[in-house]
Amino acid sequence: MTEKKRAGRWRTGQESKQRIVDAARKTFMRDGYEGATVRRIAAYAGVDVAMVYYFFGNKEGLFGASVLTGPQHPLFQADALLDEGTDDIGRRLVRRFLERWDEGGAFEPLLTLWRSAAIQPMARKVLHDALAGPMAKRVAAEFGVDDAELRVELVASHLMGLAFARYQLKIEPMASTSIDDLVAFVGPTVERYLTGPAPG
Repeated sequence: MTEKKRAGRWRTGQESKQRIVDAARKTFMRDGYEGATVRRIAAYAGVDVAMVYYFFGNKEGLFGASVLTGPQHPLFQADALLDEGTDDIGRRLVRRFLERWDEGGAFEPLLTLWRSAAIQPMARKVLHDALAGPMAKRVAAEFGVDDAELRVELVASHLMGLAFARYQLKIEPMASTSIDDLVAFVGPTVERYLTGPAPG
């Protein structure tokens, strides 16, 4: 009986946590980072405000869990691919990123993140602290470069621009160009961003 009760509480807790994440993602998408409040998100999720703080600590933590997490972001892809090795990282990263989108990657949460970061300092800080900062440290360690933050930001902005043009704006011929061709065009540039010598 005790084990069943524990299992039930665990499921209930995980279900509540997922409801909070879903409500937060929708709220951040609609209201932006500054406009969203923890109280409003808790109300949409049907939970007490204290539960949001219990699971996520604060609004930054909730933003990170609901919007930053997910395989669509190029820096998540880069981190996972570096776990598999550093060889040909540029082409591998472009291919993995585009394949994710072609499989039906949800663009809107990522678009929301970048839109929020563009106009709201706190969202920009969350983005950097959760993604760019840690990834830059890894790139510096893997490739021995001194300007890793700049390199990481170049990779992210290049691939996000590509995704926006191909999947959101559907600009031709980019929208219908094969992944193989895009990898051939863009992969060497991403490789140079990460591993090439600094200009000058």
